[in-house]
Amino acid sequence: MEFNFRTIATSFVIILATSANAQTRTYKVSGTVKDNNGKAMELATVNLNNDLVTSTVAGGRFVLNNVPKGTYTYKVSFVGYQTVTGTLTVNANCTMNVTLNELGLQLSDVVVTAKQVQMGSKSVVGEDAIRHIQPKSVSDILQLVPGNLTENPNLNKLSQAHIREIDDDDKNNALGTGVVVDGTPLSNNANLQVLSPTRYGSNSGAQADGMNDQTTAGQGADLRTVSAGNIESVQVVRGIPGVEYGNLTSGLVVVKTKSGRTPWEVKVQADPFSKLMFAGKGFALKSGGAINFSVDWSQSWGDTRRHYLGYDRITATAGYSNRWDGLSFNLKGSFYSNINNRKQDAQYKEQDLHYKNKNIGARLSANGSWSSSESFITRVDYNLSAQVSKSSDEHYDLISNPDGVITDVREAGIHEAMFKNKSYHSEYCIAGLPINVYAQLVANKYVSIGSNNHTTFKLGAEYTYDANKGDGLTFDMANPPQAMGAQTLRPRAFKDIPALHTLSAFFSDKLSLALGTTRTDVEAGVRVSNLFLNADKSGGNSGIFVAEPRVNASINLLNKHNNSLFDDLSITGGFGLSNKMPTLLYLYPDNVYYDNVSLAKYGDAAKDRLALVSTDVITNTTNPDLRPAHSRKWEIGLSFRLGQVNGFVTYFNERHTHEFGFSSQLYWANYTKYNVPATATDPVYNAATGDVSYIYNNVKATATKTSMTDMYTWGRPSNNSRSLKHGIEYGLDLGTFKPLRTSLNINGAWFHVSRTEEQTSLNYINRNYDYVAVMPSGYGTVKDRVNTTFRFITHIPAVRMIFTTSVQVVWYDSERMVYNDNAGKERTRTVNYQGRDYLAVDPIGYYDRKGQYTQWQPQMANDATLGLMLQRYQTYAFEKDVVKPWALLNFRFTKEIGKIAELSFTANNFTNTRRWHTNKHTLAKRQLYPGMYFGAELKIKL
Repeated sequence: MEFNFRTIATSFVIILATSANAQTRTYKVSGTVKDNNGKAMELATVNLNNDLVTSTVAGGRFVLNNVPKGTYTYKVSFVGYQTVTGTLTVNANCTMNVTLNELGLQLSDVVVTAKQVQMGSKSVVGEDAIRHIQPKSVSDILQLVPGNLTENPNLNKLSQAHIREIDDDDKNNALGTGVVVDGTPLSNNANLQVLSPTRYGSNSGAQADGMNDQTTAGQGADLRTVSAGNIESVQVVRGIPGVEYGNLTSGLVVVKTKSGRTPWEVKVQADPFSKLMFAGKGFALKSGGAINFSVDWSQSWGDTRRHYLGYDRITATAGYSNRWDGLSFNLKGSFYSNINNRKQDAQYKEQDLHYKNKNIGARLSANGSWSSSESFITRVDYNLSAQVSKSSDEHYDLISNPDGVITDVREAGIHEAMFKNKSYHSEYCIAGLPINVYAQLVANKYVSIGSNNHTTFKLGAEYTYDANKGDGLTFDMANPPQAMGAQTLRPRAFKDIPALHTLSAFFSDKLSLALGTTRTDVEAGVRVSNLFLNADKSGGNSGIFVAEPRVNASINLLNKHNNSLFDDLSITGGFGLSNKMPTLLYLYPDNVYYDNVSLAKYGDAAKDRLALVSTDVITNTTNPDLRPAHSRKWEIGLSFRLGQVNGFVTYFNERHTHEFGFSSQLYWANYTKYNVPATATDPVYNAATGDVSYIYNNVKATATKTSMTDMYTWGRPSNNSRSLKHGIEYGLDLGTFKPLRTSLNINGAWFHVSRTEEQTSLNYINRNYDYVAVMPSGYGTVKDRVNTTFRFITHIPAVRMIFTTSVQVVWYDSERMVYNDNAGKERTRTVNYQGRDYLAVDPIGYYDRKGQYTQWQPQMANDATLGLMLQRYQTYAFEKDVVKPWALLNFRFTKEIGKIAELSFTANNFTNTRRWHTNKHTLAKRQLYPGMYFGAELKIKL
C-alpha cells in the first residue's frame, strides 16, 4: 500500500521535472466577460484546452498566468448563458474580451437533446434540454441517454441511475453507478435500512406490502434527494471514467448545480399524480462573489384513487461562491426531506397496516482551486464534504396468526419462553444515521510541447469515511414481527458496527498531440485504493486493496484541413478496470438466531403453562472472502461531423464479476423435544439438569426427551452473480431543415445483457425432507433489446417557441432463461416425472441430516426419494420470449412569454396506446406502454 503511493508520487515528480524542459516561454491572457447588455459577469468560467481554468472576479475580469506559447481552444461559460467557444493563439501577452448571450428560445442555436462527447462515451445534458424535459428527479434527465426508454415522472417510485441496462431494478447496476454532485460523490455505503440481512437480504420488510419499495440499502443513491430545479448540467459517463473517480463499476453521473448571479425563478409543475413548486435566486454581493438559494416542495401519489399512499418531498440548497486572485472557493449546502407514507385507510381497515419511510438529510461541501504565477504546479483542486441523513422505516401491522411461542434471549441453549397465541399489533422501526466524510486533493501540471501539443499531469489523493450511528432495528420483544419460521429477529444497533475508511491515490496524463494535420488525444492513468476494515468483526479481513488502470483515446483521421468532405472523422476507444467496494450491509451482517420450540405446554391456569425454546446463535456470519464487485470495460467507436450533420457509433463490451448478493448457508439445528401429556399440570423446567417435571394423575413424573435435527438455511453476503454486457450505441443529428425550422435527432442502442449466478446454490425443499441439494452455478437470464428514438425538434426563434415530437421504437426485445456451465453448454436434460416430460438439472451433491455430504451420481436421479432433488422445469421454460416491435409517441412543448414567463407542456403516450405482451410459452403478461401522461409547468423569471 505504502509502496504504491510512494511509487506514484515519485513517478509524478520525475515526469514533471523532465517535462519542464519542454516548456516554452509563458505569457499572460487577460480580459473581461460581459453579457449582451454590457454588464460585467462575475464568476464566469474561462478555460483553455479544458486544462487551464480560471473564473472572473468583480468587473468580469480574469487573468490566466503562465500560459505557454501555442494555439488554444477556449471556452467561456456562465449559468443561464450560452457558452462561447473559439480559438486563441498566444505568442505574447494578450487580451480576450467575451460577450455572452442569455439563454432563451430567441437564440438560433438551442439544444434540447444530450450532446455526445465521444472520448469516454459521455452524454452531456445542458440547461435548455433540462428545462424542456421538465424533470422532477435527476433520473428523468437520464432518458435522453442513448438506449434508455421513456418513463413517466413518478416521485413515489425509487429513483436510481442505471447505465447500459435493460432492467431498471438491478441493484448491482445502481450500486455501481457513481453519482457526483458539485464534485462530491453521493455515498450510500453506510445505508443499513434492512430488517435482517441474514434472513431478508436487502429488504426492509418481510412482506410484499410496499415497505421495501423505498429501500436503497445495497443499491445506489436515491436521486430524489437532489433537486432537479437547481441543476445547470448533467454529464453521464457511459464508458470509462477518469481515474479521479472511484468506487464504481457501471458508470458515472456528474451533476453541476447553479452558482453565481441568476434571476428570480419560480416554477409550478402539475400533473394528475403530483404537484411541485420551486423558487430560486442567485445574488451578486457588493463585496464580491455571489450567494444562491433554492427551495422546492412536491407531493405525489402513486394512484390518485389511493391517496393513503403518498410521498412528500422538500429540498433546499444554499451556496456561496467567490474568487480572490488565484483562489476560488465554493461553499454549498443542501437539505432534503423525503417521506413516503402509507396511512391508515378506512377501506383497508381490516388489514390494520401502515408504514412510513423517512429520509431526511443534509450535505455540506467546500471546493475550489488554487493557482499562483510563481508555482511550479499549474493548479491545485480541493474538495471537502460531509453528508448525514436520518433514515427511518416504521412498520405497523396486525399479526393475526402469531408464531405461538416467542423469546428474547441472545444466548444459545434452552430457555423458558412466552406464549403468544393471540393476535397482536407489532411495530418495528429501522433507524439509521449514515455519515459520510469525503476529502480530495488534486495537483495539476499543464505542459506545452511545442506550439500545438500539450499534456496535463494529474496527481491526487482521496479519503472517505462511512459510518452509521443509528439505533438500528428496534421493536418490543413482547410483540415482535412475525417470524414465520425458526429464524427469528433480535434488535440490533447500527452504531456498534465499525466504520469504513478508504484511502485512494491516482495519477493520470492527458496528452494532445498534433500529427500533421490530424490530432490524437490520449488520457491514461491508474488509481489505487485500500479499504480498511476491523479484522475482529470482519472475519479476520483487515482490508481490501485494488488497482485500476484506465485509458481513453481519440484519433482524428480526417478534418477540414486534409479533405473537402468531412469536418471531422475520428476513431475513439477505451479500456478500464474499476471496482465497487462492499458496503456496510455486506461487510457486517447481523447474527442468526434459530428458536426451536422444545415444549409448548398450555393450560388454563398460569401454573399449568410452560414454554421452552432451544436457541441457536450463529455469530460468524461475515464472509472473509468477500471481494469488491469488479468491472472490465473496453469500447471502440467512430464519430463524424459533416457540415451540420454529425453522428457516432460505439461498440462496448463489459464484464461485471463478483457482484454482491446473499448466498444460502446450511445449518443443522440439534435440539430436544420434551414430551408432556396435554392434561398434565404444574410443569417445571430445571435448568441445572435440563429436565422437565410435571404432575399427571396426581403423580410427579419426568418428561421423556426426543432428539431432533432440523436443517435450515440463512444468507451470507457473497459475490454470487455476474453480468456480461455488450452492444452498440449510436446517434445521428441531421441538422435543421430550414423551410420547416425542424431538425431530426436520432439515437438508440442494442443492449445484450447476460446475468448469471457465479456460485453454487442450495435447493432446500422443506424441513421434513432429509436432504438439501447443492445445485451448480450458471442459472440466469439473457436479454436483448434494440431501440431507436426519433426526435423531431421544431424551433421558431421569432415567437420564442420550441416543441419536440419523439417516436420511440423498440425493434426487438427478447428474454430467455439459461442454465449453462462455464463453457456455455446447457446443464438441462429431459426427464420423465409422473408421466410428463420436464427439463431437469442434476445437483452436484447433497447434504443429509447428519451433515454428511455425498457427491451426486447419475443413477440417483432414478431413486424415488433422491430424485426429488432434481431441479425440474417445464419444457418451455428456457425458450426465448420475443416481443413484437412497438412504438411510443411523446410530445414536449416550451413557449417563452416575453422575458418573464415560460410555459411548458409534456405528453407521454398521448395516443393512449395500451398494449400488453403475452409470453406464448408461459402465458404471463406484461404491459409495454407507459400509461398516458400529461404534465404542465409555468415558470416566472424576475
